[in-house]
Amino acid sequence: MPKMTVTINRSHVELGSDDQGRMNEIIMRLTLLAPELTQTQRPRMPLNIGLVIDRSGSMGGQKLSDALAACQRIVGRLTSEDRCTIVTFDDQASLLADGKYVTPAQRTLISTALGVVRSGGSTNLSGGWQLAVDTLLTHHARNGYVSRAILLTDGQANVGMTSEAELSALASNYHSRGVSTSTYGLGGGYHENLLSSIASHGRGNHQFIEQSVDIDRYFSDELQELFAVSLRNVTITIHIPTGFTVEVVGQLPHSQTNTQLVLEVGTMVVLEQRNVYLRLIPVADTALGTRHITATMSGVDSNEKALTTTCDIDLHIATADVVAQYPVDTALEQEAMLIDLAWVRGEANRLKRERRYDEASTFVRQMRHRSRIYAKFDIYEQLADEMHHHSSNEDFKNSSKRDFMSSRGSIKDLPRLRAELEAMKQRGEIGTHVTQLELMIAYLEKQLPNNDNR
Repeated sequence: MPKMTVTINRSHVELGSDDQGRMNEIIMRLTLLAPELTQTQRPRMPLNIGLVIDRSGSMGGQKLSDALAACQRIVGRLTSEDRCTIVTFDDQASLLADGKYVTPAQRTLISTALGVVRSGGSTNLSGGWQLAVDTLLTHHARNGYVSRAILLTDGQANVGMTSEAELSALASNYHSRGVSTSTYGLGGGYHENLLSSIASHGRGNHQFIEQSVDIDRYFSDELQELFAVSLRNVTITIHIPTGFTVEVVGQLPHSQTNTQLVLEVGTMVVLEQRNVYLRLIPVADTALGTRHITATMSGVDSNEKALTTTCDIDLHIATADVVAQYPVDTALEQEAMLIDLAWVRGEANRLKRERRYDEASTFVRQMRHRSRIYAKFDIYEQLADEMHHHSSNEDFKNSSKRDFMSSRGSIKDLPRLRAELEAMKQRGEIGTHVTQLELMIAYLEKQLPNNDNR
């Protein structure tokens, strides 16, 4: 069974705000733990994957050759229980494999089709992605598939749908219908904000691949993760107490009404631990007294069995003298700040990339002062100052990758974050991005079972 625990930074808080209008707040952490596969379950969920490969003119030569070779190796690791869709795109999209089972005969047909792919024209990212997902959706409802589109491009979307807002909404729509999306940006020319946003809304992974020779390694990691999925369609449902507003820290995709919040987590791998943070803000007299909150985690296992688990906690809105008697968990507040800061940095970098430096700096300061807790951390101010410093294309792309992993609060990202920090130190980098990553790694290491820091 999955497990979920709930922790709050303080059990008692006063109704009201400070002299700058910042309301008192409670930080809640929901810690999710995916189940282990049992002997009575399938060894793994069957896969329904779509490989979506950019073959525009800029992908010619070694880059396209490495991408196609990585596709060949992925297909070679699939079984006859899995389905595989392959689409290549330039200004037009071509369906090379239409989601059939990966039998020996189908594997031969795919190999032949990949062998004749050549680079072409512009970059119709949306056309290739949509063709792949439409094909995946024709098979998704059967046999409990884990369905995912894996998108690789080295450029800017310049044909078809190109708006980040439109494509992010499309990613959310596809996920709600059962297909998640991972994005991989190759080299220096791709639009990191766009790909990161698609992956976030599509509940997949996002990576910056500096050299095409590394495509195979990243694709292999993605496939290995999909092999280990033990729970899919994971959601958390929380009934919002009367008199409260709720903010999701880090902008995890969600839907919300005045009375209910539903967080969309997506898939979780075997024994993956993930942390989700909320700001609970009492805003009306109806919040006074003790308010009971129940959180419900739901998902589907490899045998198509719906699993649920719940946890409960009480919040107390009291007078100042009562509140003063109860402790505050400042470590939990720092954890939530790090998740928020990863999102804030990503949003500010969008402005900075457009050379809107003053706006980026102002945005960071505004985000710090929307919360009494965040306002205590000077790292926001340091980040605001850094918005005026020059950043290269590679800096933006590495930052996008780090912030994407950090904002998920998942232990499975710890090895890559450690490797990223080591690379930064070897390059002699300094700044808030280094400090932020050090703090994030230290926080994730504390979450390891038995504090195992391997």
